[in-house]
Amino acid sequence: MLVHRVVILLDNSEFSRQILPQVRRFISPEENKLYLLYVAPQPRGLINQPTQPAAVEWPEPMYASHSDAKFARHPIFASQVEDSLIAEIEKDFSPDVRWLEAAGYTVTVAVKFGNPAREIMDFVKEENIDLIAMTTHSRSGLGQLIFGSVAEEILHNVSVPILLLHPCENN
Repeated sequence: MLVHRVVILLDNSEFSRQILPQVRRFISPEENKLYLLYVAPQPRGLINQPTQPAAVEWPEPMYASHSDAKFARHPIFASQVEDSLIAEIEKDFSPDVRWLEAAGYTVTVAVKFGNPAREIMDFVKEENIDLIAMTTHSRSGLGQLIFGSVAEEILHNVSVPILLLHPCENN
């Protein structure tokens, strides 16, 4: 049996989750594997500022603040922030995963970091995705200029079909 790969783009909002019932409506669980993809901004670690001399007469390096000294003893690296974010997203998506798995789907949660459109397009290529499913605000004009449009960039740069839903904001 041929299994298709479908990526569902979610941003952890109820608005983006409105695509899930449509996926269940139009895409059979027997022939499709689902990926719930979340793209987050690139995390930064929390580390101290470099030490600096206390005074010209006293060249012993010191930290500018108590928090810098604290982070020097216990830095939080970007990889730790990433791991924490991945665990949080997987937990947040677990009700959606259970709901889809109860309907018979095979579901994988994927979390990427960086520019949303670029990460989505890379994921589509790397995972040999057959269909993209997502919601869109359908902004145009000034709204698109200010906020950008991930959906539009994806539409113009991928060669796989896209199931695009423009739901009501208050659903």
